[in-house]
Amino acid sequence: MKGKVISVFAGLGKTTVGKKYPNVCDLMSSPYRCDYSNISTCDYEKMKYDSTRTPNREWPNNYLKAILAAMENYDIVLVPSSLDVRTLLLENNIPFLFVLPSSDSKTREKLLQRYKDRGNNEELIKDVMYNFDNWSRNENDYPYPIAILDKDDYLEDFLGENDLLRK
Repeated sequence: MKGKVISVFAGLGKTTVGKKYPNVCDLMSSPYRCDYSNISTCDYEKMKYDSTRTPNREWPNNYLKAILAAMENYDIVLVPSSLDVRTLLLENNIPFLFVLPSSDSKTREKLLQRYKDRGNNEELIKDVMYNFDNWSRNENDYPYPIAILDKDDYLEDFLGENDLLRK
């Protein structure tokens, strides 16, 4: 497999990078977690954490298959930072990098506004901000490598600085 998997904290630019660079796949988990067959792709952000969603019985095996397929076709496969996704990667011996934002208050405010602007519901925002405040930024606390973005950086900055993007 050629693709590198990167698990990225919410709001750091997975979708932007995935749309902009042909060697990057933004593999959202929502369409695999739930039946979104009758939902427009522009409504994904609004539907996260919506209790009316119908769970997909194929989860997480369908997502694992999608990750493995994406690794065959892309240099970079971006996945969410949720614990269940990271656990899925660990359990299936898929190496990955975990990317977190810096923990300063300016970054926190910027991300909070980004979640509101893209239409995430309050339950999701509360959960993500809890993770922002409580997830460790110490690499010794994780069984996989982590990277902390500089204060004003987004994922695109980090990937570009590490020569991982192609136009």
